[in-house]
Amino acid sequence: MDIQDLFDTPRKIGMFSGSVAFLILFPAYFAWMPLVDDGMVSGGSGASGDWEVGFAETPIVLQETQILGDGDTHDTFFDVASEMNIGYIELDIDCNDNDDPGPGFTDGADGVSDLSGVEGHSSGHIEDQSGDGMCSGGDSGFTLRWDVTANYSGANFTASGVSESEIRAAWNDGGLGRGTWAATITADISSPPSPLGSIVDSDEEYEITWTAMTYELILQPAAELAA
Repeated sequence: MDIQDLFDTPRKIGMFSGSVAFLILFPAYFAWMPLVDDGMVSGGSGASGDWEVGFAETPIVLQETQILGDGDTHDTFFDVASEMNIGYIELDIDCNDNDDPGPGFTDGADGVSDLSGVEGHSSGHIEDQSGDGMCSGGDSGFTLRWDVTANYSGANFTASGVSESEIRAAWNDGGLGRGTWAATITADISSPPSPLGSIVDSDEEYEITWTAMTYELILQPAAELAA
């Protein structure tokens, strides 16, 4: 049969065109359907509804202890390279001045961060902080905290009238917070008059704790929980 015989009538041309379209669309249909099931195309994660939103947290902690005299400084560093979202970074300085003869001679600490090596610092999303506190026992010293994910608390909540993709976009650190977090701690030792001061209180022990709270977002349709 001559190939021209396949196209010598409008009906044969139409049948050939339909066969070609079927060969193209048939495999494309089965490639597209799994994407719908997984919520990767509109109609899955794009549908608005009510959601129970939770956070599975995993802390990354670095601790060290330093004994410092009056005016001594210590540079502390915390390298963060997490593949998970980062909720917040916290620097906690604890101290307890329990070797003074009486009130009026309580030691303290000052601290200032250097975040020049952290992703997001140059753009102004993550800013340097400073703090100070007395070593008066209990919850003493001071704490600095940075929310890498905006307004992060880790508390579960219900979101209404939004899509899954909107929730994931809101609870995302945007790649910020990776790099080297650094701070300088300065000791402030308040001693009684010499020679007693050199015997009773000439230095202080400082506990330095860095914490990066990483998290995984947990989403559940509220309708499924109510069923």
